[in-house]
Amino acid sequence: MSFMRQPIISVLGHVDHGKTSLLDFIRRSKITDKEAGGITQHIGATEVPKKDLIRTVKDSIPANMIKIPGLLFIDTPGHKAFTSLRKRGGSISDIGILMVDITEGFKPQTIEAIEILKSMNTPFIVAANKIDKIPLWKSQPDKKLLDNIATQRQEITYKFEEFVYNVVGKINEFGLEADRYDRVSDFTKQVAVVPISAHTGEGITELITTLVGLTQKYMEKKLTIENENIAKGVILEVKDYPGLGKTIDVILYDGVIKQGDRVLALSIDGVQESNLKSILKPGEMKEIRDSGTKFKTIPEQQAASGVKLACPDFGEIQAGMPIISVRKNAKQEEVDSFIEALEKEMTDSNIKTCEEGILVKADTLGSLEALSFILDEHNIPLRKAEVGKVTKMDVMDAGADLKHNPKNALILNFSQKLDPVLEKMAEEAGVTIFSHDIIYKLIEQSSDWLENKQKEIDRQILSEMTMPYKIKILPNCIFRVSGPAVVGVEVKSGNCIPGVSLMTQDGKKVGTIKTIKDKDETLSVLEVGGQAAISMDDVVIGKNAEEGTVFMTFMGEENFRKLKENKNLLSPDERSCLADIAEVMRQENTLWGK
Repeated sequence: MSFMRQPIISVLGHVDHGKTSLLDFIRRSKITDKEAGGITQHIGATEVPKKDLIRTVKDSIPANMIKIPGLLFIDTPGHKAFTSLRKRGGSISDIGILMVDITEGFKPQTIEAIEILKSMNTPFIVAANKIDKIPLWKSQPDKKLLDNIATQRQEITYKFEEFVYNVVGKINEFGLEADRYDRVSDFTKQVAVVPISAHTGEGITELITTLVGLTQKYMEKKLTIENENIAKGVILEVKDYPGLGKTIDVILYDGVIKQGDRVLALSIDGVQESNLKSILKPGEMKEIRDSGTKFKTIPEQQAASGVKLACPDFGEIQAGMPIISVRKNAKQEEVDSFIEALEKEMTDSNIKTCEEGILVKADTLGSLEALSFILDEHNIPLRKAEVGKVTKMDVMDAGADLKHNPKNALILNFSQKLDPVLEKMAEEAGVTIFSHDIIYKLIEQSSDWLENKQKEIDRQILSEMTMPYKIKILPNCIFRVSGPAVVGVEVKSGNCIPGVSLMTQDGKKVGTIKTIKDKDETLSVLEVGGQAAISMDDVVIGKNAEEGTVFMTFMGEENFRKLKENKNLLSPDERSCLADIAEVMRQENTLWGK
């Protein structure tokens, strides 16, 4: 017998844009009371049951039109939780809510959230939060949102519309159509933007109504459970529980789980199996993160829900991995087919790799897929991607061909601790490891690293060429007039190195620098802005140089042309110096270097 489950909803957004505040408001708001049948906290989720949906959306959707049994909000908000809650083909979330502070607009994690939602093929609506923070906005939580907007002062309404369309415009930049929820003509093609305040409750009813309408109209088939003889879920957390041994906190998204089932779980080393000793749920309205929360044992549980499963036979198991629960009397060939399906989860992941690129390690397969997608969006090549901690073999792999492929020597380590011994090993091997639990931070770091590494590689093109620089003799710094001349100079542009032929500003070729000394230290290079003493051949102070004389690099036309072709590799002051050299040389030959 089939039944319709409640849709699973994840909340994403930038830090402090209201993810937790939204869920807190839903838990304590007038949407429900605390009677039996009211809002219930599951393991890692908050359920708004049908009774409360009917009361919330009564002015928009008739009670007899509500088919879903409720809404299940994943209440471990954040991108990491969302990417971890993955099933084959995408996220277990049926729909996402992207929280945006309407007064601040898009931030780095907002952009990351959209990229993650796209990577998981998850439809979403935008909650444009903090409308109560709009200057001079008059909060009226008891009014319908559209009536509330209509009764604001005209100049405030204009400001409100400006904020809304700033959000709409940013969404459009991602190739997605968007509009305010009441102006959306096709919810399958447009992203709905619902203005809300998670603080006052304004717009929350409209947000819930939009979620109910969308999921019922477009996701009925997806939400219908046909097979009650199995259950599918994703592991949220693994922990030991007094008296039960190893337990796993799971979000069920399909089927029905029963006490005594055989639970199959995918791990890095393959599929593990355990008998299901108990199914536990927290009491209604209990704060499940409180260590004092008492759990009750139940005989079975339908999806969608969060449950704690006592699975004492499991060994090393990881959060983010999928599970399948089958009846204890299931035929072995049926169990084998489920084991094969779980194993395919690892091989059928949506991860794009290429022959050259960086190496990525992550805590879950979902995180790995999201990272892969976003790296591809930012044109960062990925050579290898694996679930698990960074190992010695990873470091050796990344540093295997530094000479020919230096841009491969980067490892991104997502949401995992890095062994200090491996960190030191990587440093000695010339391998860079970036560790973070925020994807966009890793993207920023790797983009900058690759850009700088490419500059290093490109600069090798110039290593055998005469580089442009300009130096000026400092006042009161004539130490010897000739044989060789020794003077104090300041580098005005470029980097001064010995052995380069120089010329004056009127184009006369003079000697070369023999040595550069700063006190008793001999330098191989003096960078722009630096001051030091130099010794020069074929220069006589008082004859072809004096205090304030400016020397610049003397170079041939072919050298000049190559530098001009690669001027993007030169610093701004080097480009300026190159232009000055051309101007001097063209005083006698107007076509020089062209």
